[in-house]
Amino acid sequence: MQAHGLRDASVLARIPLYNAFRELGWPRIRPLTMSFVVTDKCNSRCETCQIGARYLDDPSVAEGELTLDEYRRLFASIGRLEWVTLSGGEPFMRKDFPELARSLVAATRPRVVNVPTNGTFVHAVRVGVARMLEDFGDTRLVINVSLDGVGARHDLVRGFPGNFERVLQLAEALREIDDPRLTFGCNTVVSAFNAEHVPETIDFVLDELRPDSYVLETAQVRPEYYNDDVALDAGARAVRRALDHATRRLEAEPRRGVPALVKAFRRHYYAQTRRRLDGPVSHRCFSGFATCAVMPKGDVWSSTQRGDAMGNVRDFELDFGALWASPQAERARARVRAERCTCETSNVSYPNALLDPPQLAAVAWHALW
Repeated sequence: MQAHGLRDASVLARIPLYNAFRELGWPRIRPLTMSFVVTDKCNSRCETCQIGARYLDDPSVAEGELTLDEYRRLFASIGRLEWVTLSGGEPFMRKDFPELARSLVAATRPRVVNVPTNGTFVHAVRVGVARMLEDFGDTRLVINVSLDGVGARHDLVRGFPGNFERVLQLAEALREIDDPRLTFGCNTVVSAFNAEHVPETIDFVLDELRPDSYVLETAQVRPEYYNDDVALDAGARAVRRALDHATRRLEAEPRRGVPALVKAFRRHYYAQTRRRLDGPVSHRCFSGFATCAVMPKGDVWSSTQRGDAMGNVRDFELDFGALWASPQAERARARVRAERCTCETSNVSYPNALLDPPQLAAVAWHALW
């Protein structure tokens, strides 16, 4: 408990440093949180994302991805992180994924490792989770299972017959793992393909699947998804209805201890999403300062929403610090400073809310009320 308290104080102490880095360019400190898109392999043909269709139509697109040895060298050069997301594609399509995650934790000692999955690889996830937890120490592992509808609706959105049944099997398997470091999470994406049925999905998730954590997000056009030609907009009325229902269910849950703070950040995220229904909402963005994303073949983006390359780790001999200090990285940061960000990427919205004083004040208000 004392160690966690000291670490909380360390994060709070870095808030002014990240603000100085963003506004003045100094001190150039390492990221607070990072995302690693570890593969472009995926076995789903989702309506909202073209990663799977692209891979299934041409498996060669996944050739040349970073190897386990390259990841180990990269992780060793990063330093300590607070929160890490390991995603894809479908991360469990990497046979070495558990070892990759263990290497990450050994080198960067994060509090939380978040792994989104489509839920189709039930056995691989079950075995992989057990393997990862062997060496995770105090690090919490969050397995976030996607569910975008109930029954056949989910299978249609995901383009994978039988996906819903596998999600049910995986949920049962995760609940059976008796380890306080494991969080079984669930995630629903609101899009034009499921918006009218999202309240039903929310109720099913919370009443039947009973995850430890549940997040509702809106579908986004992002470079990493190759979906700029997909009509995702569900319409303001349907999205507002889904957000209102999610918020009501969130309010009904107990608000004690650390979960209350997490829920406060979530309330803030939902409130920001509601505001965006009436038009773009700009905010100070810390992409490229406190957060970044490493893509499967080594490109480092300031964020997956922007797709703005700061360099490729292979060009810097897998030395993240050298890339982070490079002229190309500085140019990417200059573009972030010059533009008022309007994106709604959840991976970036939470660090933004923590580091931007007006947003942090809004989160505190949500925590109190």
